Amino acid sequence: IQSGLNIALGDAFAKLIPHVHSVVLDFVIIVVITLCSQVFSSIGTASAMLPVLAAASQEAVVNPLSLMLPAAVATSFAFMLPTATPPNVVVLAKSQELPRPLRIRDFFIAGLPLTIAACFLGALLTHAMGHIIFDSQSPFPQWACDSSSGNCMFVDVPGVVEGMPVSSQACIVDLGKAAGELCRLWNGTMLETASFAPGA
Repeated sequence: IQSGLNIALGDAFAKLIPHVHSVVLDFVIIVVITLCSQVFSSIGTASAMLPVLAAASQEAVVNPLSLMLPAAVATSFAFMLPTATPPNVVVLAKSQELPRPLRIRDFFIAGLPLTIAACFLGALLTHAMGHIIFDSQSPFPQWACDSSSGNCMFVDVPGVVEGMPVSSQACIVDLGKAAGELCRLWNGTMLETASFAPGA
């Protein structure tokens, strides 16, 4: 059973994407995921937040890697609390044998500067390396459209998407008011889905 929370949060997050510079967006994603990773486990944070970011990327018609890559990297920035990762718990447990055992405050004081530095460097590096290695700043890719649950079509409509000329692009099907009869391109243009159906 799915609650649809990932879609609702993704839609809310997608509204911010066109108004924020991509480096700032990477930084915001990394800070949010890092804070979540301090309280929940890294795996729990990733399994909860990556579907939200995937839904946001589809709603905003941007490459999912541009949102999910910084999030995946940020799940490793859990330095401030012992509950964040199993190695932190092991260190806390083994420290009980010492004359002065470690306290949560010790983790926080040592981990805060590391976390701040990791957030800034992580945002810069995931932005630069994501673009160079994964081409994360490219338009919404066909593989992401094909792996969606039927609400994305890759249509032969030439245009300019995110500053890049394309011969075909993703069109997100409106399953709400239009009941699947319309789809939306990256620039907001609405198209009739019937004209792109097989055999049309």
